[in-house]
Amino acid sequence: MGSRQHLDGLARSARSLQDTVGELHAALTAGNERRAGYARDRLADQARAALGESGEYGFEPPRPGSHAPEPDPDDLLAEAVRDLALSQALISAAAGLGEAGASGDGGGTSDGGGDTDGSGGADAESGRLRMAGDSLGRLATALKPPDHFGFEAAASASPDLPTAIATLRQEAAACLDRIHERSAGVAGAALTKIPGVSTITTTVQEILDRFGVGALTGTLTKLAARALHKALTALHRLIPMEALDRVNTAVSQLADGLDKDKAAGPLLMSALLGAEGVRSALDERLSRDALDRARLDGARAELAELGDRFGKHMDMIAIAITVSTSLVAWLATPLAAGAVAALLLGVVLVLAADYADAWSLPVAVRGVRTVVEDATA
Repeated sequence: MGSRQHLDGLARSARSLQDTVGELHAALTAGNERRAGYARDRLADQARAALGESGEYGFEPPRPGSHAPEPDPDDLLAEAVRDLALSQALISAAAGLGEAGASGDGGGTSDGGGDTDGSGGADAESGRLRMAGDSLGRLATALKPPDHFGFEAAASASPDLPTAIATLRQEAAACLDRIHERSAGVAGAALTKIPGVSTITTTVQEILDRFGVGALTGTLTKLAARALHKALTALHRLIPMEALDRVNTAVSQLADGLDKDKAAGPLLMSALLGAEGVRSALDERLSRDALDRARLDGARAELAELGDRFGKHMDMIAIAITVSTSLVAWLATPLAAGAVAALLLGVVLVLAADYADAWSLPVAVRGVRTVVEDATA
């Protein structure tokens, strides 16, 4: 399945899950326990379908001797966020059954026995379900395809070469600005909403242990743990091993800077991405002789699409931060919160560096530097 078809399928999955969560919320609000039970059963069936019938968590590294292609990064990120939102929905649906909160201090109930003895518990469950439904709806919207396809360079051809050079320089600068601004904002949100940062070398199983999911025994919460494991595995795979040390250093620097000054995020992202160096290199390329106007126009259109695509990625990670905040509040310890925050920050840094061509990384996309260099070769 191609990336667009896969993303469309994830959008439909998110919307269908949102509908089921909405039906469960309506049933509980009306006091219709039978209807709520049907909705919970349907949510469990949807979760099993989303997680697959193989019993694996999905997106595992290839087995020795296998030649399975690496999953598309767009698919990997989108499915990870869908699975985080699925985990949030399952935990929300389980709260009234006494399944959620079994891990103790961070759990969704005060005594681990369910929210069955007071209106406060019902209100809390209702709020959780609304949040879960909102996360799924936001994800479905973020996965919506753009209104146009292709670069459509011919429709906006420059009248002359100097104009083509100037507009490409402007578009490259705008794309770098967007990468910097969106990554800085999302990175800051990860730290302020999920405090306590560790390193991204923390394994998936260690994070799950810190969440205490091993103590969760209900059907819905077991499915939630599977979805969480699958999501965290996919997020880990978005960070190349070759970049692990650099990303860990960057995460630590960003965390230290935000501890001292909450406005330090943009400054630190500028330093970490080296955007000014990229700008200087692009200016030098655009000062060459004998450039081709049509190729410059094509690059300009490609950069506009690249910036939009990066914005979609940051939208999805922002959703992941919101979902993770909820999961941490209901289940986890500060150590788990720090591990998830570091992982999400690492993904932000890798994506930003890849789109800007700021670091030497395994190439997942044609970044800003590559697009301009190809157009000016």
